[in-house]
Amino acid sequence: MKPALQALVLILLLITVMMGLGSLVCIGLGVLLARWLPLSLFQASALAIGATIAVAAIIHIIFDIMQFHRTTLYDNFEPEDEEEDDDFDPDASDRDIPFPEPDFSKVGKNDYCPCGSGRKFKNCCGNVTVK
Repeated sequence: MKPALQALVLILLLITVMMGLGSLVCIGLGVLLARWLPLSLFQASALAIGATIAVAAIIHIIFDIMQFHRTTLYDNFEPEDEEEDDDFDPDASDRDIPFPEPDFSKVGKNDYCPCGSGRKFKNCCGNVTVK
């Protein structure tokens, strides 16, 4: 048998065994509930199956929350350096770098303006009125 097919058969067998064991546990809980509460065996088994699904969903949600907090804690973790960089200025920004002047020499009047406004040149920088 090929390894991929063998793995698939093994996974299906494992799923079948787990479902069988889960059914036995739920029916066993149903029998116990039927003895303790005034319910029929069917009602008690259905209640046990519902409770098992609810507990599994709660455990799944708790693990998702824990995983989310674990990743956000590690993503925001910044190790402290022993030597601090004296050249770093948190107040310095890109505003100290001069903005390059747009090249208006090869712009037609129906082209978009090179200043970055998104308007046409004739309605933007090309519409210069002398006062």
